[in-house]
Amino acid sequence: MQIGIDISRIATAARTGTEHYTYELLAAIGRLDRSTRYTLYCNRPPASLPPLGENFALRPIPLPRLWTHARLSAEILARPPDTLFVPAHVLPLGTPLARTRAVVTIHDLGYLRFPEAHTRLGRIYLRLSTVWSARVARRVIAVSEATRSDLVRPAPVPPGKVTVIHPGLPDRFCGAGGPAHQHRAAPRPVAAGE
Repeated sequence: MQIGIDISRIATAARTGTEHYTYELLAAIGRLDRSTRYTLYCNRPPASLPPLGENFALRPIPLPRLWTHARLSAEILARPPDTLFVPAHVLPLGTPLARTRAVVTIHDLGYLRFPEAHTRLGRIYLRLSTVWSARVARRVIAVSEATRSDLVRPAPVPPGKVTVIHPGLPDRFCGAGGPAHQHRAAPRPVAAGE
């Protein structure tokens, strides 16, 4: 199996929530999976990556503007992975034409709850890109039940298509032997669908 992951968000100097989510998820996958082949798409190589096995290949495909919709679309059309995972809500426009399953994480719909925090153009873009990505994706990951509820209301996205997977905490926040380690479930892979 070949899984492509859009890691473009971590190639930035100032990481925020989505960037940390992508980095930590990549680190966890790197620890757990040494057999699945992964292609890591980015517009420029990140300054740092977590330790990864030989089953991970970095694929920088530069383009300064419209990278997701122009360059990543062209890449997945030319060389489609079995599954494309986008951890930051915007699937490439070429996704419906590519022979790939798409999985997207949607972190929140803050533009609906806090419209004053976004420009008018920003709200329009977020609404269109989030709803379109959720409809096109084979599976949608919501990071909370609140996000899932917000998503199935306005989209409308079929509720069965959206799975809530709460982000975990990096080990540095969970001292060895502490409560988080005592109640930690065994590692398990997350399936992308059929």
